[in-house]
Amino acid sequence: MSDLSESFPSSTVAERAVLVAVSGKVRGSRARLLGERLHALADEGVRRVILDFSTLVSIDSLGTLALEDGLDRGLRLHLVVRPGFVSDPSFDVLVRAKARPLSSRLPDPVRERRRRAVRVHRSLDEALARVRQILDSTVGAG
Repeated sequence: MSDLSESFPSSTVAERAVLVAVSGKVRGSRARLLGERLHALADEGVRRVILDFSTLVSIDSLGTLALEDGLDRGLRLHLVVRPGFVSDPSFDVLVRAKARPLSSRLPDPVRERRRRAVRVHRSLDEALARVRQILDSTVGAG
């Protein structure tokens, strides 16, 4: 597990919410490590993950697949992406799906679940505030 935390340092921001710093290039073996990190967090009971991509250089389709696998394991992802970030088309589809209107046909259940489980933020402060707001409203409702 030490390779995972060294490659992607993390810190707890609230109960069941973690911030993970992702920098450089997420391709090949680093994409696999990111997937393993997300699996480990899901297994630990984490439900919300802020992925700080503000210093990310690139992410390929394997990196996007790691994010999709995290979504399939029940994680809610909050991505901090700098404006103008150029990425693999599969990543664009994942993060921009929320902005596209749904077609008139019935939505694909997997696509709809992923659309609701990914939020894109322009700053880390914005992401942290949103996660705390969501968690506070959940606690107040219970």
